[in-house]
Amino acid sequence: MNHTKIFIYYLFLFCTYSFAQQTDSSNIENQISIIVNDSSLVSSKDTQKVFVDSIKKTTDSIAPIQKNDSITYPPKTRDYRRLGYNTSIYVGAAVIGFGVLWLMPESSTHWDKEAMKENGLLWKWKQNVKAGPIWDHDNWVLNYVMHPYCGGIYYMTARSSGFNIVESFTYSVIMSTFFWEYGIEAFAEIPSTQDLIVTPVLGSVVGEGFFYAKKSIVKHDKKVLHSRFLGITTLFLIDPFNTILDGLGYKEKVKTQMTIAPVGFDANSNKTVWGVNFSASF
Repeated sequence: MNHTKIFIYYLFLFCTYSFAQQTDSSNIENQISIIVNDSSLVSSKDTQKVFVDSIKKTTDSIAPIQKNDSITYPPKTRDYRRLGYNTSIYVGAAVIGFGVLWLMPESSTHWDKEAMKENGLLWKWKQNVKAGPIWDHDNWVLNYVMHPYCGGIYYMTARSSGFNIVESFTYSVIMSTFFWEYGIEAFAEIPSTQDLIVTPVLGSVVGEGFFYAKKSIVKHDKKVLHSRFLGITTLFLIDPFNTILDGLGYKEKVKTQMTIAPVGFDANSNKTVWGVNFSASF
């Protein structure tokens, strides 16, 4: 059963990137703009040029490009939207992981598929939940290395979203207890007593160490040993979900702006054509 649990952990982390692609809605191409003109005499080419320039100026004024973005970490306020995205990635990856495990042979997962099909998918889960928690006898590497590491990932997910130590610890407790031990893993085995304690407690200690490590890496332009590759790789290992969102260009809030500006010129009447420009970037 040890190999199955290790497989679940690595599969879970591997699935996050592909699922996270669905959250990418922050690029400039995804901005929504509406231009309302008081004349139809402006060519579509001129209108498009004004539109693109307006979007660029709006974006630059709201989030100017900086060589060193260390001032953005950690966030000054709690970003519930970011935390919601991260949690959605967890759930999506878990669904994908469960589907892959279901397709694997029973000799690997130890799942009684015939009984689960006959009694329903929740049957085995209910049995395990009622029987637990118990003291498991898994390998010490799994219990005291992998579980604290995963607890640190949970912790960092909240910590990097602007939440404090207590709030991040609470998030780690919720995710490790209800999402993992009494959630995904309960389909395969009885919840573990030491995992319920070790994952959030030691995991939060590990996670706070990850937090200060990330602050240092971001401060040095996301480099480790003067290498951007090592820096990004390290950030992914200690805070994968937030690193994915940042890599996809996540912004803390939806940025909107509405302006009244000239959008063209009517040569026949020698008048400037004015319009209302509304832009929103996600």
